[in-house]
Amino acid sequence: MEENQLYGVWLQQAVGEGSRKVPQLLEYFGSCKGVFKADEQELRLSGILGPKELPRLMDTPIDVAEEILDACERLGYSIITPEDENYPIRLRNIPDYPAALYICGELPDIDDEVCIAMVGTRRASRYGFTTATSIAKDLAACGAIVVSGCARGIDTAAHQGALLSGGKTIAVLGCGINTRYNTENEGLRKVISTCGALVSEYPPGAPPLAYHFPIRNRLISALSLGVIVVEAGAHSGSLITANLALEQGKDIFSVPGEINSYLAKGTNRLIFDGAVPIESARDVLQEYVVKFPHRLRTINLENQNSRVYEKNVRPKWDREAVAAGYGMTPEELPQKPAKKEKPAKTAHSPSAKEPEKEAAITQPASDESLLPIGVSPSAQRVWKALDTVPKHFHDLMSELAMDSSELSRCLTELELYAAVRALPGNKYTKG
Repeated sequence: MEENQLYGVWLQQAVGEGSRKVPQLLEYFGSCKGVFKADEQELRLSGILGPKELPRLMDTPIDVAEEILDACERLGYSIITPEDENYPIRLRNIPDYPAALYICGELPDIDDEVCIAMVGTRRASRYGFTTATSIAKDLAACGAIVVSGCARGIDTAAHQGALLSGGKTIAVLGCGINTRYNTENEGLRKVISTCGALVSEYPPGAPPLAYHFPIRNRLISALSLGVIVVEAGAHSGSLITANLALEQGKDIFSVPGEINSYLAKGTNRLIFDGAVPIESARDVLQEYVVKFPHRLRTINLENQNSRVYEKNVRPKWDREAVAAGYGMTPEELPQKPAKKEKPAKTAHSPSAKEPEKEAAITQPASDESLLPIGVSPSAQRVWKALDTVPKHFHDLMSELAMDSSELSRCLTELELYAAVRALPGNKYTKG
């Protein structure tokens, strides 16, 4: 058991997540262990803790941290603290950095990466969802890492877009990594943990309380060089992230929307207030390509149609899923040996079938075993409604009684798993 992790977890539990006391205590006492070893008199003399904070810190036992570390070891999560070499400098630069950060997956060297945050409303329109997916896809394809909160709507589109290009993405959660929250994104979180990282300052099992998410937002912006707001109402929580990013000295980008749309009130206001309006990933990447030429792939920023990503790239899968054939297209699945042909029946045979009926019998039935692991229930409904014959987006909306944003999310999720194909004319078929 690492001392840094033990005392870092203890300090975070003692002062609470998002507390500005962590940097002050570390500066005064030198380390998390130094804070733990200090007696009540020393803590009072520091003048850092208030009358309610001091008793809480004194009453928090080290056993709490030991239990959390044991849980992380069982779950396979790693923990980093401000005393670790791999703790991002970008986090150290904010006045309320966490004393412990829980990670599922592989956190890259953040300080040497072009991390771009993407946030927006949970009730995204089809325009917002498809725009966020497209921009995130291009950002990741060019080497940027997309950071978001794994909530519904724009967050989901951001993560899925990055994964669709075979890129990396980081999800910063407002609850424990293993907490059952937003269950329709369980499959997405699993893929993110293999193609990026799930990050949280909340220990395993911590519930998704409402006040956790505004606290979480400062980490989304802190890890990133810039923040893109895709759709946001006048009082959207995404504007909290934008304001925090502004305080942290980050770049703010905003996707313009219709002036009469409620979902564009926040984004259009950001542009009036000085945010950079963008239409594509190119508008964002040109801000960083000179400073990070070793991270961003060579692209022609003047040519919006210059796309460097491979289409139909799937993210990594765990070996068991690949071995079972989940997530593969019918062409990729192991082929069964061809059956021996039986002698053709004559027209006078009493058991002869009509051609139409015989054709119907010989057509392969839909095999639900091809549906990938982890697909949300809503996406399963969409997949079952699709066939080899292309269906139009609006026909699917009517058939499934879904709104456009939910259907867009489901189709993008299925596209991520290579379970559907998008065709020209806004039509879709099974993969």
